[in-house]
Amino acid sequence: VHFNTRTTHSDMLDCVEAAVRKVIDMGYADPARIGLHGHSFSGQGAAFISTQSRMFAAIVAGAAATNLVSDFNQLWKSAGTNQHRYDYYGQGRFGTNPFDDLELYMKESALFNAATMDTPLLILHGTEDGSVEWLQGIEFYNALRFLGKNVILLSYPGQGHHATKLENKIDFQKRMEQFYDHYLMGKPAPDWMTEGIPYLKKAIL
Repeated sequence: VHFNTRTTHSDMLDCVEAAVRKVIDMGYADPARIGLHGHSFSGQGAAFISTQSRMFAAIVAGAAATNLVSDFNQLWKSAGTNQHRYDYYGQGRFGTNPFDDLELYMKESALFNAATMDTPLLILHGTEDGSVEWLQGIEFYNALRFLGKNVILLSYPGQGHHATKLENKIDFQKRMEQFYDHYLMGKPAPDWMTEGIPYLKKAIL
């Protein structure tokens, strides 16, 4: 991805779509069966792309900051620092803050573009994420549900920025495979996708 200052997620959108168009032109990809997966920083990009692009049949976004306005003042619990330096000069590359340019932070946030999200989306987030606050995933999920969008949340109790328990790693990989099998390969959706799993029946792995 060719990044510029301020337009990080828009840059991801432009470059990812350009790459996909290239492999389609080369005959390597079926344009009706393309999936996108991102985690952490690229999860932010995947979440944002889900609100902007019509190129993907399904998207998986893991541990993604989706509301850059609130994320700016949240903590890296694993380090005890806030997100200011990350968003200003680090991987965020926004070069400003939401107090000086609120419009930019909203424009580059998946959350504030939720109304235009029309791609089946699977969100992964651990409740004890020390890098991206778990509520970032919850906020985006609830917004999409409120708007009647096709979204599923996989929330893993006690897990951090990445799943560490073997049971949870296997669980996520299986569900991601089934999600893609359904939307990319046309296989029947499993019950957990169509019926959901009530909280009281959720196994604590």
